[in-house]
Amino acid sequence: MNERGSALVVTLLLLVILTAIGIYAISISTTEMNMAVQSRVGTSALNAADAGANYGIDYVPNVFPSYAATGSLPDQSSYSMTSRALGTGTLRPGYGANYRFPDFEVTSTGSPPPAFSGTRGVQAVVDFGPVPTGTMY
Repeated sequence: MNERGSALVVTLLLLVILTAIGIYAISISTTEMNMAVQSRVGTSALNAADAGANYGIDYVPNVFPSYAATGSLPDQSSYSMTSRALGTGTLRPGYGANYRFPDFEVTSTGSPPPAFSGTRGVQAVVDFGPVPTGTMY
């Protein structure tokens, strides 16, 4: 039998198979890296939005009728926050008619560092009080 060149054919087939496996591995690792970067960007934007919401919640007693602020974090992510009063307040059991609990809406949007794009948002309704109202007779 004439088996000349069969080693070359087998070697080329193995090389093609190994090349295909290598390309597949590179494709998977690139996808995994992109997913990790997107996760980090999303977390950064969410943390910025959360920081803005916490700032707005801390500022709640001073809001009337609305307040807006922007800020940035050490990782260069930023937030934009608005806070506004919702009506005059509600009565709560256990308190007299001269006390109200005002409600405030805090909305914050976080953005990742400038090299990336996307936003995440946080919204909260905050009760504050009791606050004396009326004539207090």
